[in-house]
Amino acid sequence: MGVSAVIDYRGRRPRIIAASVTFKVQRKSPIYRDALFVPIVITSEQIDIRRVYRSLYRETIRFLNTVVKTQERSRIDLTHPPVPRYVVAAVLRISKETNYIEVKIPEAHETITLKIPLRAPSWSFDDIPPKLREDLETIVIKPLLSGASFAPRGILITGPPGVGKSVSAEAIASSLKLRIAEIRPSTYRSMWYGMTEKLLENTLKTLKRYRDIMVLIDDAEFLAGRHISLHETHVSEISIVLNFLQDRNRPLTVLTANTPELLDPAMLRPGRIDVVIIMGFPDKDMRRRVALKAASRYGITTEERALEELVRTTRWFTNAEVDALVRLAASKGEGKVTVESLEWARRKIVINEGWRRSLHEQLRWYAERFQTITLQYIPKESEI
Repeated sequence: MGVSAVIDYRGRRPRIIAASVTFKVQRKSPIYRDALFVPIVITSEQIDIRRVYRSLYRETIRFLNTVVKTQERSRIDLTHPPVPRYVVAAVLRISKETNYIEVKIPEAHETITLKIPLRAPSWSFDDIPPKLREDLETIVIKPLLSGASFAPRGILITGPPGVGKSVSAEAIASSLKLRIAEIRPSTYRSMWYGMTEKLLENTLKTLKRYRDIMVLIDDAEFLAGRHISLHETHVSEISIVLNFLQDRNRPLTVLTANTPELLDPAMLRPGRIDVVIIMGFPDKDMRRRVALKAASRYGITTEERALEELVRTTRWFTNAEVDALVRLAASKGEGKVTVESLEWARRKIVINEGWRRSLHEQLRWYAERFQTITLQYIPKESEI
């Protein structure tokens, strides 16, 4: 038997676009004994070609069993698909330039086309603070990976700027092997009356069809709550987003916000946003991790004494500021972070520790405000 097929393997299950089957029935042998399978796979990921073969084999034979009667009048066993004598694969990779979701909106005598870029996450689960990982794995990662119907579909990550909200969102996508589709105001807002709502609604409706993506709404304060919205368009946006978040069949949706009190309270209820992650300023262990990651990323050499000094002198720094300090010290040390270059760089960065201490305490109040599952990374002052 020979099978030639074109398969779209971008989703979670192979989808046959086109296939042709040629087979010859021999009286003394099963129909699949000398099977030769030549798949043509269209994909943007590394795949196990034999797993694709087995999936397509079952699909093909299931079809044959319904329309073909062999001379032995027996059905073909699907339990143990044979390993073909030869497996030849032609993998056609999708170029990065076409890595997007296309949204088409009919309007009068023309069609408006929006392109939502898709990107692979840049951060891994190891970049999330260790104190959050176990809870995240239990509440979010494992249920979603197992396809459980009770798995959370909406997450809000909040905290001061620079503490790693966007990094954590990408790390969640990475652990779930999802690509990221980011929604920004520039994606859909229009100067024409009524067009903003139409573009947003069609964009979200299109995104619902995909299961291998995570929808990211970064800095979600632009979806200002109805209690402070000044324009009817903003109120309409909120209503459309609320309907989207209400749909349990939507892809995983993650919002990040510095000031969650600006968001509509109806958006934050369970069923729409199931999990709230509150992130405070990093503790000593996290600052050390961030510094080492930054040094590795930029090819910077770090003295152990300088690293210990960095951790000690960066109380109330954000992750982004620790990263900036490493780069600044490396500039002074000509590619190396020393105690002397670190002391020089530290004097260039000024922060208000009192204000940040107060902000850190306010996060504890936020933790009590949210009436849903809340995961906290708010280190004690002694840990900072």
